[in-house]
Amino acid sequence: MTADEFLGSGGGGATPLNRAPASALVIGGGICGSTTAAVLAQAGWQVTVLDAAAAHEHHVAAALTPVISSDDNSRAQLSRLGAQLADQYWQSLSGEIGMPCGALQLQRPPDGKRVQDLQAQAQAFNQPDWARWVDCDQASEFAGMTLPRGGIWYPRGWLVRVAKLIEVLQSTVNVSTVHANVQALKRSGSSWLALDASNTVLAQARVAVVANAYDSIGLLKRSGLESSLAACRRLPALHRLAGQVTLIPSDALAGGPRCVVGGNGYVLPAVDNWCVSGGTYERGVELAACTPAGRRANVARAGEILGLEQLPPSDGLPGWAGWRAVLPGRLPAIGALPGSTDLWVFTAGASRGLTWSVLGATLIRNALIGQTSPLGPDLLAQIEL
Repeated sequence: MTADEFLGSGGGGATPLNRAPASALVIGGGICGSTTAAVLAQAGWQVTVLDAAAAHEHHVAAALTPVISSDDNSRAQLSRLGAQLADQYWQSLSGEIGMPCGALQLQRPPDGKRVQDLQAQAQAFNQPDWARWVDCDQASEFAGMTLPRGGIWYPRGWLVRVAKLIEVLQSTVNVSTVHANVQALKRSGSSWLALDASNTVLAQARVAVVANAYDSIGLLKRSGLESSLAACRRLPALHRLAGQVTLIPSDALAGGPRCVVGGNGYVLPAVDNWCVSGGTYERGVELAACTPAGRRANVARAGEILGLEQLPPSDGLPGWAGWRAVLPGRLPAIGALPGSTDLWVFTAGASRGLTWSVLGATLIRNALIGQTSPLGPDLLAQIEL
């Protein structure tokens, strides 16, 4: 099945749950949750998104950069399909959610960490329409500025204005949003109830999708679903990593690149005269926050990636911090909770929630409307709960 067929296989037809109106709760209003809500709504479902806070409100921009491997392994195949689906879906949305500007992954310096021969990787991958090696001059031409090294060029890379994307998704017809914290889910007849801390019903629907990142584990436990959680092969290993991005004035970065440029981290094209630089990972912290050390690291990272020596002071630069929900292997967890056909989980986007968002939302929609999965059993097994 092609990406076009995959995206278009939904519709307002009958569903396996059609003995009651097609309705869903989506717990979590981030990228994956909001995308799932919009995709279901476009198939004729009534969807309620429940989220206590707009966590991405100040998240100016992020990037979708595909993944490849020399042997085109399952992670690369899933990433490619995810990127294809996202590209086609985002092109169909109205509003300035971002742009398909392309992305470069620069070869790291020989003395850097985790250095791979990207030219050899691209040549072994051997799909130049999707990813190809470019030398320093070609990379500089794509970026619109002189870069220090060549790298892999991904024509389908995107810059996404995250807060705007979420706003557009949550404005889809048939989607409503409730700004409240869901303490637990409770079964009531043929419906799921979303309850707050005082046991008040916030919303109810035939299907529930748990898409609240790392707190997916906590919500399932608070809902008395520990045994179903324990029956999952991958989900119990879910953990979280903090990260932050820093906004750097574009004129301090020679105007910024025209495309996404990655290396040890990444720098994005300017949005409202600010370039986003990021790539920090923090374990074992209690709070995801913008810190002086993180700002310094992100400014230095931008300078190294773009080959700039004169950089602005990092003190006082704005930014955004958040959590990544991560599983070993860095693949998402998408599927129905064991023993259920109407309670779904979509989490562990790690650093690639944009890549997995439309893929996961479409898999869930297709399952709920009775469509055969377009993924073979081997690939499905990689992302099962």
